[in-house]
Amino acid sequence: MTTVSSGNQSPERQRAGSQTHGAAAGGGCAAQIHRRGRLCYIRLIRMIIGLILVLSVAGGRALAVELEATGLDGVTVRGKLLQVMPEVVIAAAEGDIALAWADILYVRPVNPQPEARAESEHGELRFILTDGSAFRGRIENAEVRAFTARIRGEQSCRLEHQRINAIHACSAGAAARKKIALAEFDSRRNEDVAVVERGRKVLVLRGVARRIGPERVLFEWNDRELPLPWDRLAGLVFARPAPRRADHTVYLHGGDVFSGRVIAGDEISVILQSAIFERLALDWASINRIECRGGRLTYLSDLTPKSYEFTPFVSKHWNYARDKTLTGREIRLGGRLHRKGVAMHSRSALAYEIKGGYRQFAAVVGIADETALRGRATLAILGDGRILWRAEDVRGGAEPLKVLADVTGVRELSLHVDFGQELDLADHVCWGAARLIK
Repeated sequence: MTTVSSGNQSPERQRAGSQTHGAAAGGGCAAQIHRRGRLCYIRLIRMIIGLILVLSVAGGRALAVELEATGLDGVTVRGKLLQVMPEVVIAAAEGDIALAWADILYVRPVNPQPEARAESEHGELRFILTDGSAFRGRIENAEVRAFTARIRGEQSCRLEHQRINAIHACSAGAAARKKIALAEFDSRRNEDVAVVERGRKVLVLRGVARRIGPERVLFEWNDRELPLPWDRLAGLVFARPAPRRADHTVYLHGGDVFSGRVIAGDEISVILQSAIFERLALDWASINRIECRGGRLTYLSDLTPKSYEFTPFVSKHWNYARDKTLTGREIRLGGRLHRKGVAMHSRSALAYEIKGGYRQFAAVVGIADETALRGRATLAILGDGRILWRAEDVRGGAEPLKVLADVTGVRELSLHVDFGQELDLADHVCWGAARLIK
């Protein structure tokens, strides 16, 4: 058998051999490129995973909530939130500080990003409960003396009539809202009140709200059952219900208020539990303030005074006020809102029988912001006739004063407001968050 050398191959065979060799070489190159591509792809995936981890850690730091916590004694701590339950732990400049919820007056996020107050939608209602909750929503279905309402998107709750103080139609006119407010402040009401708008007229009906549905309310009036549609019904105010005390009240930037008990939380949200909510999650970003009402705290405005004495400078008589200024506005001192407090005018004395059951009295006191820098008064706190605290020439527009007085063993506590150097002009004194501490 004769072997033929490649040099003797025909041109066609040489080209075919060349193509076969090139294909083999090209295949090896492609495989190598494929392997390198896989390695690059794996490295890229690892880089992305690493970047995600870095960003998540950085995001965790960014999510850290900075809180301001004020104790029952008025002392304030500020720092990053580390823990919510069973006690609040804050990383402050002086170190980690733990505060029991029972020792806290309020907590609030520092420099939050307020959510805009949502515009009321057509047919939306506002429910005001006996525990202090107040939120917007819609009625879904009705039962006898109860109904289900949808709130905060997809969340629903069952509301019994006995837990409701009032229901407002968000679209109610000014005249109707005024009638509703008068009914709410009527301490003697023993019937349900329906406020109905008929054109420019506002009717007030007294009777019993039998069934509250999404379209109408069946209201018993003068032994007749009237179907009152919500497009005419401005609001319902229920027969004076017994108030229900809640440990914590959460105020949101959007205007909703939820009362209950904080049972859990983290740097993102707190979990509230109440008679109508098993677990209600509220984001810190939406929270303006959480007010606390533990067993050690009693607000002075929740007590009935033993006596009130007023001595007019000329002839005008001023009564004292609870949880509002003497003109009926919100209590603001130095720009800060106080939802609880007592207001007095010079010269007056307000006495409470406390029977030696408390250790301290605390408050923030000054001339109400509404006086536009006017007012000058002398203030004093007496315990069983003995001066516990005194301040001369307290002026409108000045920084409010923090009060912390020892009332151990005191049986009668009294607040005194006397004339200042401008006689009785604009002496609208407010004792903000006036409270007794056990």
